[in-house]
Amino acid sequence: MITPESPNPTANDKMCQRSPVGIGATCVAELAPNVFVLLVEVEVEVPGEDIQEVLIIRLTPAQAAALIPEVGRCLIIDKDDPVIVDPGAQINLICVFVFGENAFLVYDVETNTTDRLVLVRIPLCPIV
Repeated sequence: MITPESPNPTANDKMCQRSPVGIGATCVAELAPNVFVLLVEVEVEVPGEDIQEVLIIRLTPAQAAALIPEVGRCLIIDKDDPVIVDPGAQINLICVFVFGENAFLVYDVETNTTDRLVLVRIPLCPIV
């Protein structure tokens, strides 16, 4: 179906392939029982330093259930958990977000064949 926004789907596909803006790793994280977010890595290739950012979008449980088979679940580890990373993997801290009583460090872990987001959960200090 051709819509006014995309009169030529083939041309749009080719434009997207040449675009300096792309989508990297994506995954769904369950931050608490029935609290889901979609993480989407946005990669921008520009002169100078490339840009890597992560968008975090709140999902309903039904939306999460529909997306998980397509994009997978985020690996969430606690700060003291051992982590095994493939040799040669590039690990970049992208951002940190806070939910509840935890901070989540979002890392991009890339090899020649994989690109995934890994969240490290760190408890926040209580205020007394």
